Amino acid sequence: MAQFILTARHSSNIGGQHIDRGQQFSLNVCMMGITPTNLFNNSRCADTVLRQFSAQGLDLPKNSPLLNGGHWDIKMK
Repeated sequence: MAQFILTARHSSNIGGQHIDRGQQFSLNVCMMGITPTNLFNNSRCADTVLRQFSAQGLDLPKNSPLLNGGHWDIKMK
């Protein structure tokens, strides 16, 4: 299982939800071969990423601009 820490690079207001710059989210992805560079570009783990965000109080639609590596500093645990 791959574990990632995502840190917001800048503040965002998306769909009435606010994310502060520096706010962190922890994601656990139970798939082999997932790395920080392909976390958001891999269609196999898209639903897992959405569920992990939702469990932490951030409900995002599948087409959210926040589902892009450019919004996050991604570290693998």
